[in-house]
Amino acid sequence: MIRVQFDILLRRTFSHQQQQIRTAAVRSVASIAGGTTEQRARLRDSLLPRLGQASDMLREVAATCLSRGLAHDLLSDGNFIQVFRAIDHEDIRVRGPIIAKFQAYIQGSDEATRRRVVDAGILQAVLQASTSTRDDLVNFTSTCVLPMLGPALSQNNGGVTVFPLLTHKESRIRAAAILALRNGADSRHGNMEKITKACVIRNLHPLTKKDDAVLDLWCHILPKAAPFLSNPDEIDILFNSLK
Repeated sequence: MIRVQFDILLRRTFSHQQQQIRTAAVRSVASIAGGTTEQRARLRDSLLPRLGQASDMLREVAATCLSRGLAHDLLSDGNFIQVFRAIDHEDIRVRGPIIAKFQAYIQGSDEATRRRVVDAGILQAVLQASTSTRDDLVNFTSTCVLPMLGPALSQNNGGVTVFPLLTHKESRIRAAAILALRNGADSRHGNMEKITKACVIRNLHPLTKKDDAVLDLWCHILPKAAPFLSNPDEIDILFNSLK
């Protein structure tokens, strides 16, 4: 009986000591996260690579640090590789602060910055990270990435990466893909010639019979694309539409 009581007391003492150590560690990390840019950079470079197999407490601490300044620093530095890795994290506490800061960053950026974000591969990154259980990512993609970066996507590859999303299983993504192409065609920052050279008329035409929203988009884009048409198949589509 005495032995059992001693063991219980020992575990409680150990648990108390561990809690003290953890509390001190949390405060220390928080202090660094609120420090200078150089201090935050050292913390970031040490903390983020550990998140793959991180404990629950470490993930919680990381989420706080990202909210306090690390996410802002990553975006300011143009460190999109680490940003995309954080977005792909399974824990919403980790990816949440990054998504929030990234959305604000895109909304407040000029077109040159948006081009850099697109060229870094944001669309591929968010689509790879998106799953049916990650509604936060679907929302970010459909309300921010696709509609706001439509012109930059048209400059990057004419919107080729957007075409497959017109048949995406998620209705919000489909609607956002339509808006991305429309914005790319209408914006002074877009590139209608590149959109046309990407064979937008040929790619969208088969879908017009299945989706009225795509039909509206096709009819909206066709007059804008007409001066740049050079593909014989697309020219045939144009004249066949006159029958």
